[in-house]
Amino acid sequence: MSSKVQFHNVFGLIALAGMVISPIATPVQADQIKKPAPAKLICPVTGSTIDSVADAAGSSVYKGKKYYFCCSGCKPQFDKDPSKFVKPTASK
Repeated sequence: MSSKVQFHNVFGLIALAGMVISPIATPVQADQIKKPAPAKLICPVTGSTIDSVADAAGSSVYKGKKYYFCCSGCKPQFDKDPSKFVKPTASK
């Protein structure tokens, strides 16, 4: 084997060892990962913001989507005529 071939083989091994030993990416701590902001819950009857699902006074499902209510009076109004409170979505 010529010295030129041996040199390339040794150089290749050194380069390969460097890739294995050195990390490609720095580990990330769980507290460093940015979480997406939670979606805002809006009562479809009054337009009021609801802080969380736990704070909602009730919920209903209409056309496969779950709606949350700010107070116990909104759910019966919505259930009576949901289309009155839900804005139609634009179809593509």
